[in-house]
Amino acid sequence: MKTELYIARRMSMSVSGGKSAPAVKVAIVSVALSIIIMLMAVGIVQGFRMEIRDRVTGFDSHITLLPETNEYTQTTTIDFTPGLDSLLMAQPGVRSVDLTASTPILLKTREAFKGLYLRGVPHDYDFGFLQSSLTEGNVPRFNPDNAESDKILLSKATASKLSLSAGDTVNAYLVADEIRARPLVVSGIFDTHFDAYDNYYAYGDLRLVQKLTHIGSNEGSSIEIDTDNFDRIPHTAQQIIDALDHAIDNESVNQGFSISTTLEKGANYFAWLDLLDTNVWVILTLMTLVAAFTLISGMLIIILEKVQFIGVMKAIGTSRRQIRRIFVLLAIRIGLTGLLAGNAIALILMLAQHYLRIIPLNPSAYYIDFVPVCISPAAILSINAGFIAVIYLVLILPSQLAGRIRPAESMRFEQ
Repeated sequence: MKTELYIARRMSMSVSGGKSAPAVKVAIVSVALSIIIMLMAVGIVQGFRMEIRDRVTGFDSHITLLPETNEYTQTTTIDFTPGLDSLLMAQPGVRSVDLTASTPILLKTREAFKGLYLRGVPHDYDFGFLQSSLTEGNVPRFNPDNAESDKILLSKATASKLSLSAGDTVNAYLVADEIRARPLVVSGIFDTHFDAYDNYYAYGDLRLVQKLTHIGSNEGSSIEIDTDNFDRIPHTAQQIIDALDHAIDNESVNQGFSISTTLEKGANYFAWLDLLDTNVWVILTLMTLVAAFTLISGMLIIILEKVQFIGVMKAIGTSRRQIRRIFVLLAIRIGLTGLLAGNAIALILMLAQHYLRIIPLNPSAYYIDFVPVCISPAAILSINAGFIAVIYLVLILPSQLAGRIRPAESMRFEQ
């Protein structure tokens, strides 16, 4: 094996500083470019999927319980009893349960006005997503030991229309049986680039919304449930439905619910991501074929250039198996060189984009203002392993051809 490896190394790249054959260079560059495109395509699509998923679930919880409404029941609020809280938290996969209350309000300044929904959230609500999207100010903090807070969190679109900044006061009007007004303080301004949500939601204290809508301290318009595994949302939702049905039958829960998941509410976004997955498979297939054909072509050119060498090796007693092994090792050396170079360049490019966000996007079209990149070790290893396997399989044919060349036939190529 050492002899074959030495010969393969000398045939591909001279350790003494000699230049590689053009066919070798082309094959290495082809493999490198193919693996760069494949890794970046997968990384970008995975990045898109994570960013879009985080934005959709940032506004809507994984699972939402709403009061059931039908021809017999017209309840618009949920009574969040300690028993219901314990029942939901006891379900496998449930990470957090929050009571929220929403009401339509009208925000008005001297110059403009805007209608939207004020979503009241509890003091321990996870503002992590909105915190990461802040452009000004801070997320509001609600002290459960004090009276309800008058601080709200607005989107950049709403703040721009009303000419508001963090720290400004705006009058909020609630139109019900009577018009009620309440001055509110803008704690912070966020911008997620999701116009479908940014234009219609503001965040405030749950107790403030309960007071404005005259509902009890344990009542709200929805229960938001987050799970610890996004991929198991449908399974967890079904568990919750079964548990609630059983509790209603036992009369430990005396209210019906309708349930929805973020997969249903964000179906359009996830369908778009599924189309991107299809495009990635097309790219992976095409790049693999390009690299394979280039390697086969390069190996055939090298074999034709080395016909006399093969004839001489056969004449001095080298077996067909040893000749095949030389060219397989040569091909593996070329493939691994291109693979290592491609991986290094792809990782550098992805890290630069991940941390520096060099390549921007139009947020009105893509919902994100930069190209997201997810660097997944599992995906990188899988692509490399599959790529190596394909390269090895497609190089069997050229090596077989090299092993079948006879010394007498090689004389025809003598110059």
